[in-house]
Amino acid sequence: MAQRPSSIDEFATKVKELYASDPAKVRFVLKYKHHEGTMTLRATNDELWLIYKTDQAAEFRRLEALQLWLMAAMCGSDVEALTAESEAQAAAEAEAAAQRRDGGKKRKGKKR
Repeated sequence: MAQRPSSIDEFATKVKELYASDPAKVRFVLKYKHHEGTMTLRATNDELWLIYKTDQAAEFRRLEALQLWLMAAMCGSDVEALTAESEAQAAAEAEAAAQRRDGGKKRKGKKR
């Protein structure tokens, strides 16, 4: 039975529940179609299919974080530490991007 959650939060919650129910049977597929600009994620345990498709760039990072969480859980890594580390890295990248936009100093206009 296939389910298509309407939001990324609902999809992430259901995928984590699916993984918690039986980690040995869960498979996860991420497919990106460049010509369409869409990303499709599928998670299954052969009884239940969860499918989420998006073309919103803002959701790509959240889906990437979900995939990172799943891969860490499948490898037996400390998922909570990895999640906190990736959130800190994302915040640092956002702050660095904001500083690059500002330039850190005021610029004068062109001389004419």
